[in-house]
Amino acid sequence: MAAEALTRGWEFIAEAAPDDEPTDQKASGKRRRGQANAATKKEAAGAGPARRLDARPDTLDFRDQMYTPTLIEVPLHVPLGDYLECNVPILDQGAEGACTGYGLATVAHYLLLRRRVVPDATPVSPRMMYELARRYDEWPGEDYSGSSARGAMKGWHKHGVCSESLYPSGVVKVGKKAVKSASKGSPAEGGLNDERVVDALRRPLGAYFRVNHKDLVAMHSAIAEVGVLYATCTVHEGWSHVGADGEIQQSSAILGGHAFAIVAYDERGFWIQNSWGPAWGRSGFGLLSYDDWLENGTDVWVARLGAPVTLRRPESTATVHATTAAQSVSYSYADLRPHIISVGNNGALKAGGDYGSTTDELQRVFDEDIPRVTGGWAVPRILLYAHGGLVGEQAAVQRLAEYRPLLLDGEVYPLAFIWRSDYWTTITNILRDAVNRRKPEGGLDAAKDFMLDRLDDALEPLARTLTGKSAWSEMKQNALAASDNGGAAEQVADLLVALRKRLPALEVHMVGHSAGSILLAPLVSLLGARKIPVKSCTLWAPACQVELFKEHYASALEKKKVEKMAIFALTDKAERDDNCGRIYNKSLLYLVSNAFEDPARIPLFRDGCPILGMERFIDRTLMQQLGVDLVLAPNTEPDDSLSASGATHHGDFDDDKRTVMATFRRIAQASAKKAASKAAAAARVKTKRIKDGEQPTVTVAPTFNRSESSMRDQRQLIDLRTKAL
Repeated sequence: MAAEALTRGWEFIAEAAPDDEPTDQKASGKRRRGQANAATKKEAAGAGPARRLDARPDTLDFRDQMYTPTLIEVPLHVPLGDYLECNVPILDQGAEGACTGYGLATVAHYLLLRRRVVPDATPVSPRMMYELARRYDEWPGEDYSGSSARGAMKGWHKHGVCSESLYPSGVVKVGKKAVKSASKGSPAEGGLNDERVVDALRRPLGAYFRVNHKDLVAMHSAIAEVGVLYATCTVHEGWSHVGADGEIQQSSAILGGHAFAIVAYDERGFWIQNSWGPAWGRSGFGLLSYDDWLENGTDVWVARLGAPVTLRRPESTATVHATTAAQSVSYSYADLRPHIISVGNNGALKAGGDYGSTTDELQRVFDEDIPRVTGGWAVPRILLYAHGGLVGEQAAVQRLAEYRPLLLDGEVYPLAFIWRSDYWTTITNILRDAVNRRKPEGGLDAAKDFMLDRLDDALEPLARTLTGKSAWSEMKQNALAASDNGGAAEQVADLLVALRKRLPALEVHMVGHSAGSILLAPLVSLLGARKIPVKSCTLWAPACQVELFKEHYASALEKKKVEKMAIFALTDKAERDDNCGRIYNKSLLYLVSNAFEDPARIPLFRDGCPILGMERFIDRTLMQQLGVDLVLAPNTEPDDSLSASGATHHGDFDDDKRTVMATFRRIAQASAKKAASKAAAAARVKTKRIKDGEQPTVTVAPTFNRSESSMRDQRQLIDLRTKAL
């Protein structure tokens, strides 16, 4: 089809509108035509900023959901004129290497303007999209330039996007108006804050799919169905010399990678909207030939907007974060963000991922979020929580979401170290490999049943050799390193010092599960050195060595740096009845003690390393001297007791209602000060009188959603029972 046949193309709108026609189309055409002429002169003079072309191709990820063309009618062409009617802002990234954010912002503008119900003309923040893209990229950290299209899509899907006014990034052209969003030389403060997070939820991304960038049929279908695509490609010298007609002349001189929006197509190629300002190409648009695209295109994504959601009940935050809620996790981010300290390798703050933490964001939690939430409390209390070593990130955050409403009702502000240990997959694979090395082909011989009770003895040295010890040691090192200079825990300790100056009555409490006791141990000493006492410390099935306990916890107890401590542990019988992956027939702590720590156990010759959470290694005399409460589980203590626990497995403590409620009651009891005034107390319906004063406390047990670990255990049991013989 000839170009003249494009009756609703840009050319028709720009040239056919009479001079006296008072229409937006005519104004738009004249404006873009004038800008195109200016662009020609500018190119001839060699003006314009030096562009940073650093968009990176997506790495291979088999989890990508692929777009499948539907039977929607695909037109012969999708005219650029149809797109121009939306008046999508022409963005200009300048010399900033943030094209992934600017290109995706263009896509967002189009989708928001075209939304049938309540269109949104608010300019969105390209900077937020770019910084989130780097958070979700495959490359570690955020200290680099450039990002990938997948990272940008993930960031929008996980967090939404806030307005440009809340997260300024540069100059945005909207019609004839140039809106300056950030003054030169004084860029807006980076990172996420409460205002940005809440506003971003108004513009969520719904479903999104990767489009095969080599399949022109799929790309045409996606444009016809949605109207815009998000794309990246390799940029060549032809992009630097685009004339007023917008055609990009193909060149072999490669310059780098770039991201943009594909907004239309005809028989020659794809029309793209660039982010190099209206002076580039045809008023900010360019025509990329099919030959050029097939040679240089790298990634394409298509998406639809999601629906904004308001969660009024705090418990709903936990529900949408549960494993069964799948992609609804993003709705809980605004509530959980101020309660998470994300820890990566070597104990440093981890900026990437769903709940990454930067130094600026952590600072903002202590400067803004905690004072705001605790402002009306009788006693501001912070709970530092460290999850166990078998827990993945999603399960750990889910637990926090379930604890949060109960703790806030009891005037306790939770801060959770999410340190991505997730040792379970590693340990299961190690044990499976160890069994296979000792098991014959086919089934086990019934004649050797009398030897099955010695299976654990055989597995322990094999599991130790098959990277078990090295993996456990690495996890411990990451936990301990959080308290090193510049580590996440050390930063928290320093921020607590500053916060205590603002809130002199501030109390600090600690709860650690399993390997979480290793992370908290040196933090206890850090706080003691900074003259911040720990009001209460409760450890659930602690996996730390007894020597580490003596070095940090016992020392702090003797110096009165920890005022009250409790240890919840399984009885030795329960430990022996537990299992790891239904392969090793005792608890994780037995495996750690006998195989992964030094010295390793040698049957009938030497016992394993003493672990604090194992009843057999607990020095009751020492515990009595230090005033440590020892709670063995499972027990028949009354539900309202400080020692109630129904845990029967090592991983049960964090979602056993009796254990959790007993721990929360201990936090309330440890507070020495009385409740607030009668007026404040009357406003709180969930209170309970305790021995040393009237303190706000929770009276309703938490509701725990199904966790990843419980579903995994159920799947394993089903597989075991249905496995073909």
